[in-house]
Amino acid sequence: MNRALVAWDWNTANTPDKDFHGLVEPLVGETIVLADFGFRSAEGTPENMKLCPKGTWNERMVVETALSMVTVICSLKHIRHRLSAYIQARKAQVTAMFNVLLRVFHQLHPEADVYQMSIAEFSL
Repeated sequence: MNRALVAWDWNTANTPDKDFHGLVEPLVGETIVLADFGFRSAEGTPENMKLCPKGTWNERMVVETALSMVTVICSLKHIRHRLSAYIQARKAQVTAMFNVLLRVFHQLHPEADVYQMSIAEFSL
């Protein structure tokens, strides 16, 4: 099983979730995207987007947990950049870091469950 962040984007807090459908649509046939009901749209959702009622698709909670870990470790709630290019670069660095640490964790712990991860052991 291949685990990694494959696409991401960001926008201001007042952007509706459905505006990110354009990021999901090119991945049809390649992967599924697990999302909450904020991503619903009257125009429909991409066929690979799985809307998760509470208590289903628990794999989504792994992603949420990983995002929380990365948010704390990388101080993502305290980004003070004023230009979008710098914000984009910061988010790209965090995405790359997460993918590398996830891969290294599973190389060091091949017996670990595919949904298990820890980046704490890599903190300095």
